[in-house]
Amino acid sequence: MADKLAHASVLNPRLSTSLSQKKIPSLDGLRAVAVLLVICHHLHVPFFPQGRGVLTFFVLSGFLITWMMLKESESTGDVSIRNFYIRRVLRIFPAFYVFLIVSLAARWLTVAWPNRSLLYDYLSAFFYTINYRLALTPHIAHTAQHTWALSVEEQFYLLWPCVFVAFHKKLRQLTNVLVAAIVLINIYRLVLYFGFHARESWLTYSFDTRADHIFIGCLLAVLLKRSVGTWFWNRITAHTWYSLVPFLLAIASIAISFHRGLAYRFSVGFVLDPLLTAILLVQVVALGHSRLWGWLNWKVIVYLGKISYGMFLYHMLANRLVIVLFGMHSLWFRLPAVIAMSMLIGTCSYYLIEIRFLRLKTKFERETPQKPTASSLRPNRPYPITSRPLPRELESA
Repeated sequence: MADKLAHASVLNPRLSTSLSQKKIPSLDGLRAVAVLLVICHHLHVPFFPQGRGVLTFFVLSGFLITWMMLKESESTGDVSIRNFYIRRVLRIFPAFYVFLIVSLAARWLTVAWPNRSLLYDYLSAFFYTINYRLALTPHIAHTAQHTWALSVEEQFYLLWPCVFVAFHKKLRQLTNVLVAAIVLINIYRLVLYFGFHARESWLTYSFDTRADHIFIGCLLAVLLKRSVGTWFWNRITAHTWYSLVPFLLAIASIAISFHRGLAYRFSVGFVLDPLLTAILLVQVVALGHSRLWGWLNWKVIVYLGKISYGMFLYHMLANRLVIVLFGMHSLWFRLPAVIAMSMLIGTCSYYLIEIRFLRLKTKFERETPQKPTASSLRPNRPYPITSRPLPRELESA
C-alpha cells in the first residue's frame, strides 16, 4: 500500500524528464503557435478567435516565470528580486523600445506625424500602461496597439516576485493564495460584466480582469513542483490521444464564443480556456516525442518560437509595410507576406538586439548552492537539488 502511494506521488518518467531538461520541449513550439494565432487574428483571418494567442502567452509566461523562480529557490534557498527585475529588463526592454522608435518613425514617414491622441498611446506604451489607456479611452488601430499584452505582463512582473518571495518556502500557502486570486478575479469579472455592465475594452485589456490567466500558469508550475495531483497529470499524459480532449474542448469553446458572444466569453470562456491551455501545456511537454505533437519540436517551429517576441512586436508594422510597399490588400496574399516579413524582422530583432542582452543575463544568475535538507531529499520530490546555475534557455522566457 505504501509503495502504491509513493508511486502515485511521482510524475511519470516522460513528463518528469521533459520538465527537468535545460530546455523544456514543446514550449518554443507553443510560442510559435501563439504568435501565429495573434497574427491571424489581427489580419482578420476568418474563424480565428480573438485573444487566443495572447491567452496562450499569458499562461505560458506565468508557468515559465514561476518555474524559473522555483528552480532558483530550490538551488540557492532564496530568490533575488533585484536579479529578477534586471533579467526581465534585459529580456524585454531593449527590443521593445527599439520597436517603439521604429514604429513611430514608420508612422511619420508613411502617413504623418502622430496626432496628440496617438502620441499619448505611444507614451502609455512606453510606460507599459497602454492596456488601461485602451480600456478607458476610444482609440484607432495603430502599430503599437497590441503591446497592451506586454503591459499586462509587466504589471504582473511588478507584483509576482514580491508575492513569490513571501511564500517560496511555503508552497502550500502559495497554492492557496493563487487559487483564491484566480477565483476572486473570476467573480470580480462576472460582477463587472453582469452587475455593472462594464465595457468590453475594460474586461479585455485591464490587468485586474486578465491576471487570472497568468496566475493559472503560475499555479500549474507550483502544483507540478509540489507533486500535487500527480495521479491526474500521469493519467492525462498516459496516452497521446488523451491530449485531443482539451484540444477539442478548446475548439468547441471558441465555436460557442463565436455564437454566444461576450456573455459566454467573459463568464465561461475566460474561465475554461486558460485551464484547458494549462492542461494541454502539460500534455504537449510530456508527449513532445509523439507523432501528434512532435511537430512542435521541429527545427523551423522551434526557431519561430525563438524569434516570436520580435514577430509579436513587429507584425502590425509588417502588415502596414506590406500594404504600403507592395499594395497587397487581398488577405490570402497578404497573410503569408506578413508572416514572412514578421519572421524577417523578428530575426533581425533577435540577432541584432535581443541576443546581445540575453548574454548579459547570465551575470545575474544565482549560483550559490544550498545545503540539502532532509525535506529536500524526500523520495516524492521528482527533481533533485542541483548547484548548477539556471539554464540560459529557461531564463530567456
